Amino acid sequence: MPLTKAVVITGGTGGLGSVVTRAFLASGWQALVTFLDEKGMAALKDGVGDLSTGLQGVRVDLTSADGLSKVASMARRSFGSVSALVNLAGGFTGGHAIEDTPEQDWDRMLELNAKTVFLACRALAPLLKASRGSIVTVGARAAVEPSPHLVPYAVSKAAVVALTRTLAEEMKSDGVRANCILPGTIDTPANRAAMPNSDFSRWVSPRQIAELILFLCEDRSKATSGAVIPVFGSS
Repeated sequence: MPLTKAVVITGGTGGLGSVVTRAFLASGWQALVTFLDEKGMAALKDGVGDLSTGLQGVRVDLTSADGLSKVASMARRSFGSVSALVNLAGGFTGGHAIEDTPEQDWDRMLELNAKTVFLACRALAPLLKASRGSIVTVGARAAVEPSPHLVPYAVSKAAVVALTRTLAEEMKSDGVRANCILPGTIDTPANRAAMPNSDFSRWVSPRQIAELILFLCEDRSKATSGAVIPVFGSS
Protein backbone atom coordinates (compact mmCIF):
# COMPACT_ATOMS: atom_id res chain seq x y z
CA MET A 1 0.00 0.00 0.00
CA PRO A 2 1.49 3.39 -0.93
CA LEU A 3 2.17 5.84 1.82
CA THR A 4 -0.22 8.76 1.80
CA LYS A 5 1.74 11.62 3.36
CA ALA A 6 5.05 13.18 2.42
CA VAL A 7 7.29 15.65 4.22
CA VAL A 8 10.19 17.76 3.01
CA ILE A 9 12.85 18.17 5.70
CA THR A 10 15.67 20.65 5.18
CA GLY A 11 18.84 19.70 7.00
CA GLY A 12 17.51 16.24 7.76
CA THR A 13 20.84 14.46 8.18
CA GLY A 14 22.26 16.26 11.24
CA GLY A 15 22.14 15.47 14.93
CA LEU A 16 18.55 16.73 15.22
CA GLY A 17 17.55 16.15 11.60
CA SER A 18 18.29 12.44 11.61
CA VAL A 19 16.06 11.92 14.66
CA VAL A 20 13.25 14.00 13.15
CA THR A 21 13.49 12.13 9.86
CA ARG A 22 13.32 8.77 11.61
CA ALA A 23 10.25 9.89 13.58
CA PHE A 24 8.37 10.74 10.38
CA LEU A 25 9.39 7.54 8.62
CA ALA A 26 8.41 5.44 11.64
CA SER A 27 4.98 7.09 11.60
CA GLY A 28 4.33 6.09 7.99
CA TRP A 29 5.41 9.23 6.19
CA GLN A 30 7.58 9.47 3.12
CA ALA A 31 10.42 11.95 3.45
CA LEU A 32 12.53 14.01 1.08
CA VAL A 33 15.61 15.24 2.91
CA THR A 34 18.04 17.90 1.75
CA PHE A 35 21.74 17.45 2.39
CA LEU A 36 25.18 18.77 1.49
CA ASP A 37 27.37 15.88 2.63
CA GLU A 38 27.03 12.52 0.86
CA LYS A 39 28.43 10.74 3.92
CA GLY A 40 25.76 12.27 6.10
CA MET A 41 23.02 11.07 3.76
CA ALA A 42 24.52 7.58 3.63
CA ALA A 43 24.69 7.49 7.43
CA LEU A 44 21.05 8.53 7.66
CA LYS A 45 19.97 5.74 5.31
CA ASP A 46 21.96 3.21 7.30
CA GLY A 47 20.59 4.56 10.56
CA VAL A 48 16.92 4.23 9.61
CA GLY A 49 17.35 0.67 8.32
CA ASP A 50 14.29 -0.78 6.62
CA LEU A 51 12.52 2.58 6.91
CA SER A 52 14.81 3.88 4.17
CA THR A 53 12.32 2.61 1.56
CA GLY A 54 10.33 5.78 2.34
CA LEU A 55 13.36 8.07 2.25
CA GLN A 56 14.77 10.16 -0.57
CA GLY A 57 17.56 12.72 -0.53
CA VAL A 58 18.53 15.67 -2.67
CA ARG A 59 21.87 17.44 -2.51
CA VAL A 60 21.19 21.15 -2.74
CA ASP A 61 22.32 24.60 -1.66
CA LEU A 62 19.43 25.93 0.44
CA THR A 63 20.62 29.52 0.09
CA SER A 64 19.88 29.33 -3.65
CA ALA A 65 16.43 29.90 -5.12
CA ASP A 66 17.33 27.47 -7.90
CA GLY A 67 18.21 24.88 -5.28
CA LEU A 68 14.80 25.15 -3.62
CA SER A 69 13.07 25.00 -7.00
CA LYS A 70 14.89 21.71 -7.50
CA VAL A 71 13.57 20.44 -4.16
CA ALA A 72 9.99 21.40 -5.01
CA SER A 73 10.21 19.78 -8.45
CA MET A 74 11.61 16.57 -7.02
CA ALA A 75 8.91 16.46 -4.33
CA ARG A 76 6.20 16.95 -6.93
CA ARG A 77 7.60 14.20 -9.15
CA SER A 78 8.21 11.77 -6.31
CA PHE A 79 5.14 12.27 -4.15
CA GLY A 80 2.58 14.25 -6.12
CA SER A 81 1.72 16.19 -2.99
CA VAL A 82 3.52 17.38 0.14
CA SER A 83 1.72 17.53 3.48
CA ALA A 84 4.46 19.14 5.54
CA LEU A 85 7.61 21.23 5.33
CA VAL A 86 10.04 21.07 8.25
CA ASN A 87 12.80 23.68 8.22
CA LEU A 88 15.73 22.40 10.27
CA ALA A 89 18.70 23.76 8.31
CA GLY A 90 20.60 26.61 9.88
CA GLY A 91 23.80 27.64 11.57
CA PHE A 92 25.30 29.33 14.61
CA THR A 93 27.97 31.89 15.31
CA GLY A 94 28.53 34.09 18.32
CA GLY A 95 31.01 35.36 20.84
CA HIS A 96 31.43 38.97 19.71
CA ALA A 97 30.21 42.23 21.20
CA ILE A 98 28.35 44.35 18.66
CA GLU A 99 31.36 46.60 17.99
CA ASP A 100 33.52 43.56 17.23
CA THR A 101 30.97 41.59 15.19
CA PRO A 102 32.22 40.94 11.65
CA GLU A 103 29.83 42.00 8.92
CA GLN A 104 30.15 38.55 7.37
CA ASP A 105 28.76 36.98 10.56
CA TRP A 106 25.64 39.14 10.21
CA ASP A 107 25.23 38.27 6.55
CA ARG A 108 25.89 34.56 7.08
CA MET A 109 23.43 34.15 9.95
CA LEU A 110 20.63 35.88 8.05
CA GLU A 111 21.41 33.76 5.01
CA LEU A 112 21.58 30.40 6.80
CA ASN A 113 18.81 30.90 9.34
CA ALA A 114 16.30 33.23 7.68
CA LYS A 115 16.82 33.19 3.92
CA THR A 116 16.81 29.39 3.72
CA VAL A 117 13.43 29.25 5.48
CA PHE A 118 12.00 31.98 3.24
CA LEU A 119 13.17 30.23 0.07
CA ALA A 120 11.89 26.83 1.21
CA CYS A 121 8.47 28.16 2.17
CA ARG A 122 8.20 30.11 -1.07
CA ALA A 123 9.14 27.12 -3.23
CA LEU A 124 6.89 24.61 -1.43
CA ALA A 125 3.92 26.94 -0.89
CA PRO A 126 1.91 25.72 -3.93
CA LEU A 127 2.26 22.09 -2.87
CA LEU A 128 1.36 22.88 0.74
CA LYS A 129 -1.69 24.89 -0.32
CA ALA A 130 -2.86 22.00 -2.48
CA SER A 131 -2.64 19.59 0.46
CA ARG A 132 -3.71 22.09 3.17
CA GLY A 133 -0.47 21.16 4.84
CA SER A 134 1.75 22.27 7.69
CA ILE A 135 4.95 24.27 8.03
CA VAL A 136 7.24 23.92 11.03
CA THR A 137 10.21 26.22 11.55
CA VAL A 138 12.97 26.17 14.13
CA GLY A 139 13.80 29.40 15.89
CA ALA A 140 15.86 29.47 19.07
CA ARG A 141 15.57 30.52 22.67
CA ALA A 142 17.82 33.45 21.79
CA ALA A 143 15.06 34.83 19.55
CA VAL A 144 12.90 35.66 22.58
CA GLU A 145 15.44 35.61 25.43
CA PRO A 146 18.54 37.25 23.93
CA SER A 147 21.95 36.81 25.48
CA PRO A 148 25.00 39.05 25.05
CA HIS A 149 27.34 38.54 22.10
CA LEU A 150 24.77 36.80 19.89
CA VAL A 151 23.42 39.69 17.81
CA PRO A 152 23.51 38.09 14.31
CA TYR A 153 22.23 34.73 15.55
CA ALA A 154 19.46 36.14 17.75
CA VAL A 155 18.23 38.52 15.05
CA SER A 156 18.22 35.81 12.38
CA LYS A 157 16.19 33.49 14.59
CA ALA A 158 13.80 36.31 15.53
CA ALA A 159 13.26 36.74 11.79
CA VAL A 160 12.21 33.10 11.59
CA VAL A 161 9.62 33.72 14.30
CA ALA A 162 8.23 36.75 12.45
CA LEU A 163 8.20 34.87 9.14
CA THR A 164 6.31 31.95 10.68
CA ARG A 165 3.66 34.13 12.30
CA THR A 166 3.20 36.06 9.07
CA LEU A 167 2.79 32.87 7.05
CA ALA A 168 0.24 31.57 9.55
CA GLU A 169 -1.90 34.62 8.86
CA GLU A 170 -1.25 34.78 5.13
CA MET A 171 -1.91 31.11 4.41
CA LYS A 172 -4.74 30.33 6.82
CA SER A 173 -7.36 30.90 4.12
CA ASP A 174 -5.62 28.14 2.15
CA GLY A 175 -5.77 25.77 5.10
CA VAL A 176 -2.00 25.85 5.66
CA ARG A 177 -0.72 25.98 9.23
CA ALA A 178 2.64 27.40 10.32
CA ASN A 179 4.23 26.99 13.73
CA CYS A 180 7.65 27.70 15.19
CA ILE A 181 9.51 25.86 17.93
CA LEU A 182 12.19 27.49 20.06
CA PRO A 183 14.71 24.95 21.33
CA GLY A 184 17.15 25.65 24.08
CA THR A 185 20.45 23.78 23.92
CA ILE A 186 19.87 20.49 22.10
CA ASP A 187 21.60 17.35 23.37
CA THR A 188 23.55 16.45 20.24
CA PRO A 189 27.07 15.01 19.93
CA ALA A 190 28.27 18.29 18.43
CA ASN A 191 26.96 20.33 21.38
CA ARG A 192 28.42 17.90 23.89
CA ALA A 193 31.80 18.20 22.22
CA ALA A 194 31.56 22.00 22.19
CA MET A 195 30.43 22.27 25.83
CA PRO A 196 31.88 19.20 27.58
CA ASN A 197 31.50 20.60 31.11
CA SER A 198 27.77 21.29 30.84
CA ASP A 199 25.01 19.37 32.59
CA PHE A 200 23.62 17.45 29.60
CA SER A 201 20.62 16.26 31.60
CA ARG A 202 19.22 19.79 31.52
CA TRP A 203 19.29 20.00 27.73
CA VAL A 204 16.35 19.12 25.49
CA SER A 205 16.69 15.82 23.63
CA PRO A 206 16.34 15.51 19.85
CA ARG A 207 13.62 12.90 20.41
CA GLN A 208 11.48 15.35 22.39
CA ILE A 209 11.80 17.91 19.63
CA ALA A 210 11.04 15.32 16.95
CA GLU A 211 7.86 14.26 18.71
CA LEU A 212 6.67 17.87 18.90
CA ILE A 213 7.45 18.55 15.23
CA LEU A 214 5.62 15.40 14.17
CA PHE A 215 2.61 16.42 16.26
CA LEU A 216 2.54 19.86 14.63
CA CYS A 217 2.46 18.24 11.18
CA GLU A 218 -0.37 15.82 11.89
CA ASP A 219 -4.13 16.32 11.90
CA ARG A 220 -4.30 16.07 15.69
CA SER A 221 -2.83 19.59 15.86
CA LYS A 222 -5.01 21.06 13.13
CA ALA A 223 -6.35 23.74 15.50
CA THR A 224 -2.84 25.08 16.12
CA SER A 225 -1.25 27.70 13.88
CA GLY A 226 0.92 30.74 14.53
CA ALA A 227 2.24 29.22 17.74
CA VAL A 228 5.76 29.93 18.98
CA ILE A 229 6.57 27.09 21.33
CA PRO A 230 9.48 27.09 23.79
CA VAL A 231 11.32 23.78 24.11
CA PHE A 232 13.97 24.64 26.67
CA GLY A 233 14.39 21.43 28.61
CA SER A 234 15.07 22.08 32.30
CA SER A 235 17.78 24.66 31.74
